[in-house]
Amino acid sequence: MTSTTENGNAMLSQVIRSNDREVDRVVVTFCAAVSVVLLILYIYTRMGGIGIADNVSVSAYILADEVMILAAVVIYCTAKQDAVWPRFVYIGVLMVTAMVISSVLSLSYLIFAIPIMLVTSYYHRKLTLLVAVIGALVMCLEPFASSYMGQIDLNYCTLDPYNESVFIISSTPLDEAVAKLTNYVLPSLLIYVGMAILSAWVTTTGLSLVKDRTALVQSSIEMEHELNIASDIQLGMLPDDFPDTDSYSIKAVMKPAKDVGGDFYDFIKIGNSQIAFLVADVSGKGVPAALFMASARTLIRNNLKNGMTVDSVMDSTNAELVQSNREKLFVTVWLGMLDTSTGVLSYVNAGHNPPFMIHADGSIDNIVSKPNFVLGRKKGIRYKEHRIQLSPGEKIFLYTDGLTDSTDVSGKMFKEDRVKEVLSSCRSADSIIPGMIDSVVSFSKGAEQFDDITMLLVDFKKQNVIEYSEGECFPANPEGHDKALQYIRSRLQECGCSEKVMKDMEVSASEIFSNIDMYAYEGIENGTIRISADVIDRIATVIFKDDGPEYNPLDRSNPDVEKRVREHKIGGFGIFIVRKLMDDVRYERKDDQNVLTIMKEI
Repeated sequence: MTSTTENGNAMLSQVIRSNDREVDRVVVTFCAAVSVVLLILYIYTRMGGIGIADNVSVSAYILADEVMILAAVVIYCTAKQDAVWPRFVYIGVLMVTAMVISSVLSLSYLIFAIPIMLVTSYYHRKLTLLVAVIGALVMCLEPFASSYMGQIDLNYCTLDPYNESVFIISSTPLDEAVAKLTNYVLPSLLIYVGMAILSAWVTTTGLSLVKDRTALVQSSIEMEHELNIASDIQLGMLPDDFPDTDSYSIKAVMKPAKDVGGDFYDFIKIGNSQIAFLVADVSGKGVPAALFMASARTLIRNNLKNGMTVDSVMDSTNAELVQSNREKLFVTVWLGMLDTSTGVLSYVNAGHNPPFMIHADGSIDNIVSKPNFVLGRKKGIRYKEHRIQLSPGEKIFLYTDGLTDSTDVSGKMFKEDRVKEVLSSCRSADSIIPGMIDSVVSFSKGAEQFDDITMLLVDFKKQNVIEYSEGECFPANPEGHDKALQYIRSRLQECGCSEKVMKDMEVSASEIFSNIDMYAYEGIENGTIRISADVIDRIATVIFKDDGPEYNPLDRSNPDVEKRVREHKIGGFGIFIVRKLMDDVRYERKDDQNVLTIMKEI
């Protein structure tokens, strides 16, 4: 707050200094113009063009004023740019000039209003009042100055006849000066005072307007700064290391509008064969939307890393967003997870535009399903997962409504039909997104873009067949526990894993082995656990298989750590620790066996 106030004051000072310099230039320019008039007046006076008793004295006064004006011009050209004292010289010279011209040409005393009108532009109330007082004093002195310039002849007296031989002096030059002061100066002075009061009000009002304008500009600058920060947040969180493997590729783009919104895309590899991807659109604009976007992306990404299914990811993310959503924002999300080894696409649509599926034969369909509610607005929403089977060569095109809502200069929208036309015309995955951007630009014909445009394309090329080692069987007992850990360390060490990765895998494997021994084979002495350990595509993978009853440990919610510590309860942290240490944890029931897989990038 202090920094903002200081910046505002600095900007106001800069604006006033700039205005003062401009007014200085105007005042000096006016002085230069007046000097030309005085020069003409001087020549005219010397030629006897003005009928004054003492033309020599008048010429001297004019010449002296001319010198003062020229001195003011020289001061303007040589003084420091932000010096304050020269403007007192400029205004003082104008005051003297007004008196000289008024005296010589017998002009209206309202000529004294010119200096005060000029000084009003400085937006300095005290300076305006000071000039007004000095101007009033100079006006009062003008009749007496006229007497010395020959406008009032000091040697002339008015004589009235008293009789044939006696005359009475009825008036003197001083009487004439006093009469001029009473009959002309004082009425003009009243008008001048009114103008001075008006000038003071104009100065105060003008300064207030300058302050308001400066505050508005400062606010605009700060808003632009905040929008730049929001834009940096938004763009900085978007991944740009687009994967392109033998099995699949992903390409995406986010074309931001002038006002920062909350569009984003993301993708994350889960284990050796799964890739999660999404496109989302946050309501609102500016910094709040950008921060909400960052929060939503982080929550979704962390939940995916914890091995959750797509519906559980959305359940957990919604619950977290609702708790901290003071701005009442929401986000629409289309989240998919593709298992490249099978081609199965699991997805959840939280109020988002349905994406397009581009089949291998070039036909195009919408992936239509009943959408779930948006994220961040309602507690307790349960999101439904859907599944479809992809075939090699099929592509998924996700987008935000900024694409379909793009308009041309007449307000006509781009709409889904044009999206389909572009998708149909593009022959390769690499040409789809650039072709869509070119089509929107051509369609809009220079119309302003009011919303972010985000697109993401997933190209499923072929199934990624991953072959894991058969592994070894270990008895489900303490002796088997130790041998299993030795086997896992040996296998990972052969594959070049770091010591930290091996320790994390050992801790996780120990927890899982103990849980299987305790629960899957409770009361059974000859239970076995088959364990395989491999590193494929820089992913360390350990798989546990047991013949116990079906049980998915990932269905258990995370424990309340603080509460359990407070109540001195021991245990219950096994899967919680595994999830924290591993990049991915998965469970499936296959061939009447429990299969638990843990993965960590090396």
